[in-house]
Amino acid sequence: MLRIGTWWSARSIDVVACGWHDGGPGPVETGIKLIYGVGGPVPEFPGLRVGTRAATCAKEIAAALAQGADVVGTAPGCCPAAPVVAAGMWHYGWTRNDLGALAGATVAGLVLVAQPGPCAVEISRDGHGSLDGDVTAARACLAARFSGGRYRTPEVTVPLESVRLSQEAPSRILIRARRPQTS
Repeated sequence: MLRIGTWWSARSIDVVACGWHDGGPGPVETGIKLIYGVGGPVPEFPGLRVGTRAATCAKEIAAALAQGADVVGTAPGCCPAAPVVAAGMWHYGWTRNDLGALAGATVAGLVLVAQPGPCAVEISRDGHGSLDGDVTAARACLAARFSGGRYRTPEVTVPLESVRLSQEAPSRILIRARRPQTS
């Protein structure tokens, strides 16, 4: 399982990807990676390896993480779901062929950034996820983001009708997406 959380700072939405090895194939390293939304230079993070350039999409974020960066800055305009998708690509080794996982992580990323205050989403190897929140508010957030019934990223296009959100517990949302088409 991969846990990805946000905290809100005065200047940006910051994402922390906490990964751990879950017995399957993929990176053996565990720990915390920071994906930091910036409009300028990345601040100093003593003792951490900082990526050399701002990433513009999930693939670039995942590549920087795979190359050993502890901190990756994202360029303005980067898809809000990209950090969650990138964390899955880095941790689980997803490729463009893992459409269901990419779609699930995209939806989870959009729901995550719409939550007020600190929040964490758990993403499984197949891209299904869950987080604390209200399913009605999550559906409203997604409906607003899915222009023409679809959400398009460089990795995947997710049709709104493929998204399944359910209230798993009083404050827990289960997130699923069926296999979509490629971008």
